[in-house]
Amino acid sequence: MPEVRRQIVEYLDTRRGEIIDFACQLVATPSANPPGDERAIANAMLDKMSHLGLRDTEIVASLPGRPNIVCRIPGSGTDATLLLNGHMDTKPVGREARELWKTDPLRPVLSDGKLYGLGATDMKGGVAALVFAASALREVCPDRRGDLLLVFSADEEAGSTYGARYLVEQRLVHADAALIAEPCGLRRDFDKLCIASRGTLCFRVRVSGTQMHSSTSDEFPSTNASVKMAEVLSRMHHDMIIPHAPHKLFPRGVTRNIGVRVEGGVFYGVLPGQAEFCSDIRILPGMTPRQTSRAVREFLAKLAAEDPELRLEVTEELSCSALADVAHPEVDAGEPLVGMLQTAAQQVLGSPVSVGGFVGGTDALYFHGLGGIPTIPAFGPGLLPLAHGPNEWVAVEAVVQASKIYALAAWEYLK
Repeated sequence: MPEVRRQIVEYLDTRRGEIIDFACQLVATPSANPPGDERAIANAMLDKMSHLGLRDTEIVASLPGRPNIVCRIPGSGTDATLLLNGHMDTKPVGREARELWKTDPLRPVLSDGKLYGLGATDMKGGVAALVFAASALREVCPDRRGDLLLVFSADEEAGSTYGARYLVEQRLVHADAALIAEPCGLRRDFDKLCIASRGTLCFRVRVSGTQMHSSTSDEFPSTNASVKMAEVLSRMHHDMIIPHAPHKLFPRGVTRNIGVRVEGGVFYGVLPGQAEFCSDIRILPGMTPRQTSRAVREFLAKLAAEDPELRLEVTEELSCSALADVAHPEVDAGEPLVGMLQTAAQQVLGSPVSVGGFVGGTDALYFHGLGGIPTIPAFGPGLLPLAHGPNEWVAVEAVVQASKIYALAAWEYLK
């Protein structure tokens, strides 16, 4: 291995304990969204970054409680700028899931080579890896020509209104390429380098019925909103088709998640007059939320035409009108950063990593789709199926490996 690359790896190997300690510190710092407040974790990150010499930082926020960290590590020339990104927030634990945790979700636990805790895989392990990769680049590679831009964003888990979207719309970040350290593994760490991700249409369907005393529901004309809602749920789950062209990176196509949240009724003795459910549909690169919404609305209109008693309304959420026509982008496999990451991964992991698609959505929608920065949407430590659920963990070795991959690829890109 050439000298600079060897020095990068040695630098990170000697700081292995620090990297994991920092990941533990991040897990122990609450940043659940909702409700959404990243001040505590931003302060913890700023302290660590300052300790590592990463002091050219700026807090950018549209609200006091929603800070984004932007840190520039300048090079010696005017060459390209590389953006490395991770989000600081996590999903909440959830009332139902809390009882299923074997450990306190906000107390990091190291066991059998794994770090357990809320956000360990999504994506505090990746964030820790990015910080130390940047530190390695600063300490070991003084002759960089291009600039490294670290961006740690808020609000990714609830739509990015105060995070990546705000940064892009206000033109606060500029780069020639970007990488997001989201967990890319499905069955094993780093099983693919994700050059494309899927978009999301989130919507709420509200069904109206007749609220009345339940003892009289068979005496007078009435409609049970919960029953009608159940019928709509079933039909959407079994019969609704979202038209789409095949995509080689997503052989399973569009994913329909009907009824991810369900509410309705008042209490015993009351016939439900209103019931509603929320759904999310994962759409492919090239598809837009507006196109998908049109297909959903046409299907629901068909159900209403078949049943005169069915009264419903649809509301889109987490896909603001300004983004309705923005399709999730895809990075060309020939993009230089893609090859550099593959080379670095081969060096660190000892085996090749092929390109693939990220089944979830990431802030690539904003950096790439709105900002025009070619963005690799996911390549980071952790298994995506562990995110948003009980007993979330990330492999300790994967976090250290990620820091090496990021530093090696960034050096190659910026030298």
